[in-house]
Amino acid sequence: MTFRSSRIRLAQSRGFTLIEILVVITIMVILAGLGAGSLVSGFEHSKVRQVASILSADLVYAQGMAARQRKPVVVILDPSLKFYLIRDRGSAVVYRQRFVGADTEYGLDVLDAAPGTTVELFPNGAARTTTTFTIGLNDYARQVTLTRAGQIRLLPP
Repeated sequence: MTFRSSRIRLAQSRGFTLIEILVVITIMVILAGLGAGSLVSGFEHSKVRQVASILSADLVYAQGMAARQRKPVVVILDPSLKFYLIRDRGSAVVYRQRFVGADTEYGLDVLDAAPGTTVELFPNGAARTTTTFTIGLNDYARQVTLTRAGQIRLLPP
C-alpha cells in the first residue's frame, strides 16, 4: 500500500502549475523589452561610427587624389540630401560620391560641416580651412575634423 501511494504522490508532484509558467514568461518578456532598447541604440551608434570612419577614409582618398593629380580637389557636402562628393576643383570630374541619408543603409538624419559645405584640398595634403563634419542619428553624433595642415581626426563622442 505504501509503494502505490508514493507513486501517486510522485506523479502528482511533477511539472509546474500554469501560474508558475505565466510568472516566468512575464519576467522573461520584461527582461527582453529592457534589452531591446539598448540593442536598438547600439545599432544606431554603430551606423554613425561606420559613416564617420567612411568619411575619414574618403578624406584621405581626396588627399591622395589631389597629390596624384597634382591639382586641388574639393569635397562638396549637401546637408539637405545627406550627400557628399569628391571632385576635381577645375573640372566636373567626380572621383567619389556617397549618400548617407534616410533612404540608404545608413539612414542618418544629420550630415553637416562647419564653417562651410565645401572643403578644398591641395596636392600637399593641406586644406584651405579647418572643417568639422558632424554625423548623427537621433540623439547620437560623431565629429570628424580636417585641419588646415591636413590632419584628419575622428573626435570622441
